[in-house]
Amino acid sequence: MNIYITLDYEIYFGENHGTVEKCIIYPTAELIRIAEEHNVRFCFFVDCGFILKLNEYRKKFPQLENDYAAITEQVKYLSQTGHDIQLHIHPHWEDSYYNGERWVIDVNRYKLSDFNEAEIDDIVSRYKHVLTELTGKTVFAYRAGGWCMQPFSKLRRAFIKHGVWLDSSVFRNGFYVSNNYEYDFRGAPDKAIYRFDSDPVKEDASGMFTELPISPIRNSPLFFWKLFLLGRKNPYLHKPLGDGRAMPAPGYRKKLLTRFTNNPVSVDGYNASLLNKSLRQLQIKEFEHMVVIGHPKALSRYSIEQLEAFVAQNREKHNFTTYSKQFLKS
Repeated sequence: MNIYITLDYEIYFGENHGTVEKCIIYPTAELIRIAEEHNVRFCFFVDCGFILKLNEYRKKFPQLENDYAAITEQVKYLSQTGHDIQLHIHPHWEDSYYNGERWVIDVNRYKLSDFNEAEIDDIVSRYKHVLTELTGKTVFAYRAGGWCMQPFSKLRRAFIKHGVWLDSSVFRNGFYVSNNYEYDFRGAPDKAIYRFDSDPVKEDASGMFTELPISPIRNSPLFFWKLFLLGRKNPYLHKPLGDGRAMPAPGYRKKLLTRFTNNPVSVDGYNASLLNKSLRQLQIKEFEHMVVIGHPKALSRYSIEQLEAFVAQNREKHNFTTYSKQFLKS
């Protein structure tokens, strides 16, 4: 099994966005420690819009210089030591700004498809350029911010133009709709990898794009009741390391606590307890790929322990790898 541990490298987007140190730098340092101790490498989908905004405001507000330096130096280090750095787009940064004390985040245009095609082309070009400048390496894989990549037909031309041909945003049967963001992956192929063209949930063998979906898991309400109760009982172990809060998702928590839901396999918090269960389910299906999502900001001390145990237990049996190692010819 090829196992991809993938991390969306970003701050929070709620009213309390948190600090760069606690949401990104420190938890990523823990991931680096695990990777180096066990000789594995991870993939980081870097929120390029945030780097662009830091660069724009750091001369006017010197307090942002440290954040910019910390992030760019860590991203360079990750790349230099063999981790994969790929494209993560949260286009709401186009409408957000720093007021001298905090980031004022405007999520009215949260999805890339909220922009017109000329704007999409410009965003993909600038955001990808940030990563290639930092790493000097090929950027070809994409994860949509908030999994919001639909309608993909509106993004297609820009992705072809700028050499983005592998997506890793879909998780089968995932579905959510709110005022600011939405995704609908119902009906996606039950496959570890497939090709598509203008719709990421419709397989097209002659399509221009490859989908390497995030591995899905179906959770019961009991699982999330345990998650929330453990967080209250032992916050030191289960509280996220990031010091911000997520943007509002009306009705989402109630949904998790009252019905079975389809979710991505994740290393965030208590979700990391399911890694071996998810691996076994994929082996039964004889899948060749397992894609695990996570966010440095949402890691907890518990999930870091679980991830390290999972890597230690499986690194001799399976191939912990990256998109570049698997899909780019040497």
